[in-house]
Amino acid sequence: MYTLLNNSEASKFDLYLPGQLVASLHYTITPDEIMFVYCEAIEPLDSERHCRELLRLALEDSLNRRIPITVSCPIASKYIDSDPVIGAQLQSLPKHVGRKHQSSLD
Repeated sequence: MYTLLNNSEASKFDLYLPGQLVASLHYTITPDEIMFVYCEAIEPLDSERHCRELLRLALEDSLNRRIPITVSCPIASKYIDSDPVIGAQLQSLPKHVGRKHQSSLD
């Protein structure tokens, strides 16, 4: 069973399986938004499942704060775009609560 911890001092969400850190999602937060900056899999075995669960739980936590969400991390964007549940969750929200932006790195 996964556990998500918001490590606010380090500005990241940490995802754990019992006794083991498996993935982290670094973010920046202001009163106006939370931006998902960088996702990393710590545990390479089943890393896609870890990152997908990390993103799902981090989105849930952020949406409960009722703060807009900006996504600049290409890995996080990939999981939002490829997971119909996560994508629908973001798209169904009022625009002032949560929204997905993708920053271009071009």
